[in-house]
Amino acid sequence: MDAAAVGELIKSKKLEERLRAVRLAARLPQGERIAPLLLLLRDRANYVAALAAETLGACADWQSAREMREQFLWLSEDGLKRDAGCHIRSQLAYAFGRLEYTPAHDALRIGLRTFQIEAVGGVPFDTAASLRANSALAFAHLRDPEAVREIAPLLFDNGENRIERMLHPVGIAKRILPEVRKKMAQALGATGDPAAIIPLSLKLRFPADEAPDVLQECMQAVVALEAEDALELFLPYLGHHDTHLGAYAALMIAQTGAPEAPDLLKSAIETLHGDPLRAVILALSALRSDEARAIFLDVAKDPRMAARLALIEALHGSADETDRATLQRLAETDSYPQVRTAALGARGRD
Repeated sequence: MDAAAVGELIKSKKLEERLRAVRLAARLPQGERIAPLLLLLRDRANYVAALAAETLGACADWQSAREMREQFLWLSEDGLKRDAGCHIRSQLAYAFGRLEYTPAHDALRIGLRTFQIEAVGGVPFDTAASLRANSALAFAHLRDPEAVREIAPLLFDNGENRIERMLHPVGIAKRILPEVRKKMAQALGATGDPAAIIPLSLKLRFPADEAPDVLQECMQAVVALEAEDALELFLPYLGHHDTHLGAYAALMIAQTGAPEAPDLLKSAIETLHGDPLRAVILALSALRSDEARAIFLDVAKDPRMAARLALIEALHGSADETDRATLQRLAETDSYPQVRTAALGARGRD
């Protein structure tokens, strides 16, 4: 089907035909697909416009991004009426980030500050969460000098302490989902700006009742930014009552490559069980240092079979003679057939 046929579908009064136009436009040659998609971006049906925005996210260029930005700003003037659910602007924000379209910084700033309360199932709900998340990630990819200042406040926004809620406590917004704050932490890490370490450190030092997933994303961002105080931030989490969060902190400690990392991981191994224990032992294997191999000798003698099995998994296929010797001893002397069999398989043939 050619561009003319797609143009006829765009004029149709039938929703299904205009949706078909979006799908077919995406298959046109690069030079022909942008124009019909920009027309569909202005479709009277939000679902069609959102699908067009999503498609443009994969194929737009800077020239078409100018019109996309204008449409974003127009939609934002009356979001409830023009973009219920914020689906169109959310997809456009993603496209601006992919293109690293720096002229969109004003649109993205609006997206970051958008809170759109709509009735979902009869309950007031903020539908702009994904818009803020995509705007934050796009802002980060633009390397905008104001990115940290714009994104950081949203890392602490759970919907309970917002000034709007304090002024209008009835029916304003439910608790902001942790997934949004995860995106804010991810975006702060993606800025590459050392200033982003400050809000991330504050969140890790004073987590209150923050969701573990958000704290994990903060740790990953701190590592990405190569924060000098990363170990100081992660160390308290090794003893966290949420053992999975403690194990993640251990993984992040390993990623720092700090000289103190092996001893810290050794302490964690002594207190963890189950999947967190396995995760820390695997993290220790990534260090591949003499200190780590010395710790492995102790793990090989650990009375917990789960620890020894995790060690075998960590050393599987290693060409290092010390590692292979450890596997050989386990294969020959361990009291459990399951461990002996696993060690023999991990060592492989000479």
